[in-house]
Amino acid sequence: MRSNPLLITMTGSLVLLAGILALLRFEDRLANPGSTSSARPLVMYCAASNRDVMEEIRGVYQHEFGRQIEIQYGPSQTLLSSLEISQTGDLFLPADDSYLDIARQKSLIGQVLPIATMRAVVAVRLGNPKSVQDYSDLLRSDLRLVLANPDTAAIGKLTHRILSDQSKWNAAAAAALAQRLTVTEVANDVSVGAADAGIVYDAVLHTYSDLTWIDLPELANAESQVSIGVIASSRQLEAALHFAKYVVSSEHGLRHYRQHGFHVQEAANIPIDSVSRSQHQLTSEPFNKPDGAL
Repeated sequence: MRSNPLLITMTGSLVLLAGILALLRFEDRLANPGSTSSARPLVMYCAASNRDVMEEIRGVYQHEFGRQIEIQYGPSQTLLSSLEISQTGDLFLPADDSYLDIARQKSLIGQVLPIATMRAVVAVRLGNPKSVQDYSDLLRSDLRLVLANPDTAAIGKLTHRILSDQSKWNAAAAAALAQRLTVTEVANDVSVGAADAGIVYDAVLHTYSDLTWIDLPELANAESQVSIGVIASSRQLEAALHFAKYVVSSEHGLRHYRQHGFHVQEAANIPIDSVSRSQHQLTSEPFNKPDGAL
């Protein structure tokens, strides 16, 4: 049975609202942590598609510099909506630059640093048991297709735009069993066997050993630019920019992005040594030392 588009839209809107409220509670907790520490953590909004690589980077950074990074993961649109409403936090990393463009137009974001790109592909199980070869296969009645919701997820927004330009989105949306809130939910559906195929970012599949992908001509130009932006209202601008530079440094953050299958742009290699460890510790507030840190 195919999903009702109106029901999908209503459900997505309710979940979006719930996500915004949850993020606002998250920010209030950070603003009043009840901690005796004089150092506030950096607060970052990060797309779900970047979760695995960002967790690696966060762990190394916290150990090296002692600055705690609090990260809220979720759909790019939900994160942007929360940022616009609350105007709090320090860093914003959506799955596609279009959300940063919107944020800049609303004066929510200051400096933006490019990281890498991701491509849209069709995720299938290893061996491609449903023999997906071209776009028409996605519309077959014996194939269970899932997509990401264009109203919440960057990959859904990208897929909607690219396929709409070819007059092929409506057919795909009608054939889909469901539209998920994030790209990782789409990949999870295929991984656990709840779906046979789904359109995802190629980098997301790096952590799925049971999945592979199919390149389709229709998605040849479906690429998202991933960048990190410093939130204009941040009360820790120097510390936020230091972490952003760490993320886009070739020998630090970009090394992890390469390992996770992202298409790293060499032009984005901004050196981190312009802000040393000792210099960084003298900016803003003193740091908390995490357990095990030097």
